[in-house]
Parts: sequence; C-alpha cells; structure tokens
Amino acid sequence: MSARDNRASAATADCPADILDRAHLARYTMENPELEREIIDLFLQQLPATLAMLREAHSLSDWKLATHTLKGSAAAIGATEINGLAAALERCAYAAGGSGNDLQIAAIEAAATRFREAVLRIFG
Repeated sequence: MSARDNRASAATADCPADILDRAHLARYTMENPELEREIIDLFLQQLPATLAMLREAHSLSDWKLATHTLKGSAAAIGATEINGLAAALERCAYAAGGSGNDLQIAAIEAAATRFREAVLRIFG
C-alpha cells in the first residue's frame, strides 16, 4: 500500500464518506492537500451565512436561493450529508414559520456540526 493509500485510509476512518467524500474533494482539487484545506476553510467560513439565509427566508425565492446555494456548495466539495439534506430541503415547499422547515434546518445544522468536527480531525 502506498503512502497516498495510507493517508486516504486514515482520512476515511476519520471522516466517513457519508459526511465528506474525500475522493471527490481530491478530484476537485487535483489531489492538492493545500487546496483541499483552502476549499474546506472557505466552505466553513461561508456556512454560517448560508444557514442564516435558510433560517431567515421570508419568501419562496429566499428559500430556493438559500437551499440551492447550500446544495451546490456542498456538492462541489463533497459534503455528502449536507448536500443530501439541502437537496431534500430544496424540494420542500416553503412554509413561513413552518415547524417542518425548522426541523429540517436543525438537521442541516447538526450535519454541519458533524462536518466541522470531521474535517477538523483531518485538517486540524
């Protein structure tokens, strides 16, 4: 097993593919670990603002913009769980003050916490 395979195996143990698809991220960054870290950092910096857009959506267009933004950015970097939840949320009807939306937003926020914890184990 090569050193690269050993790193990939260790990273997979630290971060399950249902949270972060490391192979996708490696392809996206041309297997450049520094670029991986930079992309993850940018995603994490933007994540609170995107989650706030979800919580503060006051119209269907606000809702669609927030869910689509989150879905796309998560898909781009391989944030698998967040992407799946955002995709499901994008298909949901916007309901002002709806408790169903609140529950799904809470699920995405929990996924974001798991994502942060997992990437901190990998990238420090």
